[in-house]
Amino acid sequence: MKVSVLRYAAIGMATLSLAGFAAASTVGIDTTGASSHNTVKLNNSLTSKMTNRNTVGVGNLNLQSAESGDVSASKNTSVSGGGDLSSGTASNIGHSDTTVGIDNTGSSMSGVGMSAPSSNVTISKTGADSHNDVTVNNTAKLTQTNTNQVQVLNFNLQQAESGNVSASKNTEVGGLSSGDATNNNTQSTTVQVNN
Repeated sequence: MKVSVLRYAAIGMATLSLAGFAAASTVGIDTTGASSHNTVKLNNSLTSKMTNRNTVGVGNLNLQSAESGDVSASKNTSVSGGGDLSSGTASNIGHSDTTVGIDNTGSSMSGVGMSAPSSNVTISKTGADSHNDVTVNNTAKLTQTNTNQVQVLNFNLQQAESGNVSASKNTEVGGLSSGDATNNNTQSTTVQVNN
């Protein structure tokens, strides 16, 4: 029986700051009058949070039982064929193959290149009594959560028995045989999760 093969990525949890962010803010205040009041407020904020939680549970259980029957000849004058009494073959064949693959690289690239808008503020040559207020708020926020739970259970229960053959108190016995008892099991499971 082949032992189950299990391949899966470890549980991944990541918090990522995006690499494509560039807070490009340009403020220019030029010649202002004697009573000018100039106020410029710029707020650039980018928050990115990615969380990947992957839980994989795989269980393969195979129970097999094969029994070949008994063959008996007792108190007979002769057994033809020089011993043509046979018991069948008892065999078990089991194969289980499980492959689990989890790839979280796609989610880590989903926010790359996300950038806050560029801000340009220019105040030039205002009058003597000018009053100038400029407020710019740039906010970009990305929150992505991937939760994957995979549970695979393969259960196989087999039993095969070959019948018993008995000959007793006969003058001549020949051609007595018990059939084969065979169990054959194949299990294949493939799980692929891409985030």
